[in-house]
Amino acid sequence: MRPLALAIPVALLSLVAACSTSSTPVDSTTAAPTTAEPTAAAPTAAAPTAAAPTAAGGATSAGAALTGAVPPIDFKITLVDSKGAPVTTLKAGTYQVKIKDASKIHNFHLSGPGIDLTTTVPEVKETTWPVTLKAGTYTFKCDPHPNMKHTFTVS
Repeated sequence: MRPLALAIPVALLSLVAACSTSSTPVDSTTAAPTTAEPTAAAPTAAAPTAAAPTAAGGATSAGAALTGAVPPIDFKITLVDSKGAPVTTLKAGTYQVKIKDASKIHNFHLSGPGIDLTTTVPEVKETTWPVTLKAGTYTFKCDPHPNMKHTFTVS
């Protein structure tokens, strides 16, 4: 009877050890198994070189990535450079303006010399506009809410 009493715990330990070993790697951030196969990433356009912000909150050279945003609830509209600084002045040139319109009651409307681009109400979307800014004054605003309006200059 004694050999059987030892064999059962040994068999159970072997079974537990075998079940806990996995050939699938585990992602330590989620503790969920991950596959060994890479997933295909969606193709993306080459990102432009970001320009350093000036003290005035504008880019020092063309080609910078800018981000415009309208939050879902707040009555705010923003346009920031690649460092997160509000845009107040920019150098003339080509920019990639990524718009994050997360609101059903607002839109993002960018206008100025040769530019008139807008998202629509009630559409919620992200989009990127390649723009060439010329010297002058530009406005970004929410059309349904006139108090949501800012300007910046391009030289």
